[in-house]
Amino acid sequence: MDNIDNEVVGIEKKRGFWLSAFLVLMFIANPLSSFTYFSNPDLMVNAFPKATPEIIYFMAFMAIVNLFLAIAIWRWLKWGVYGFYISISIAFVINMYLEIGVVGALVGTLGGVLIFFTTKKRWQHFA
Repeated sequence: MDNIDNEVVGIEKKRGFWLSAFLVLMFIANPLSSFTYFSNPDLMVNAFPKATPEIIYFMAFMAIVNLFLAIAIWRWLKWGVYGFYISISIAFVINMYLEIGVVGALVGTLGGVLIFFTTKKRWQHFA
């Protein structure tokens, strides 16, 4: 039905290379991250002294949420973009709490910056 609607109004939805590549990366990385966090939380607790198993399990849950947000963005749903911004903000706070450092925490926000710039010119396609 989307193809018919797009043809009628003459608008073709194109994600572009960078948005598509980033979403595919999210489709791969988030399930792997979640699996790693759930299956071996001690590894992360040992790597980050302030981390607790509860924080690691929350991060695993957030990785699953990010997978669904990526699917929503792929399907041109605005709430996926907004949810991703919220997720990035939560990750920033967690990274600061874990004392990753400001630079390390800011590196974690690059995905949000990429989503912003790759969806900005395509925002009219999002429902």
